[in-house]
Amino acid sequence: MNNTPVVKRCEEYLRKRRHEILPVLQHLADESRTADSRPTSRSDDAASAASVTSGLAAVYERELNDIDTALYRIHAGTFGYCRACHQAIEPSRLERFPRADFCLRCKDV
Repeated sequence: MNNTPVVKRCEEYLRKRRHEILPVLQHLADESRTADSRPTSRSDDAASAASVTSGLAAVYERELNDIDTALYRIHAGTFGYCRACHQAIEPSRLERFPRADFCLRCKDV
């Protein structure tokens, strides 16, 4: 499946998305360091903002990990195949969700 137009489009999207996420993660890390350097007597608003920043960073880190895994699978030749049943993942699913590891039949099992 590695040479199909779907895989190429997915790879382009994944690389673009990765390029978008990296500066966001850097910004969130900078924000977290700035918040950590403030005096320890935080207001509830500051603590809440730190919690949101931390939560956002976790979401982006998870997405980046999924993207890196998908890019690895493209280069390993396993991209587009379900990790459970080893059948091809539906191209329409890959188009909508390029990080998919499972076909529609196996995703909820």
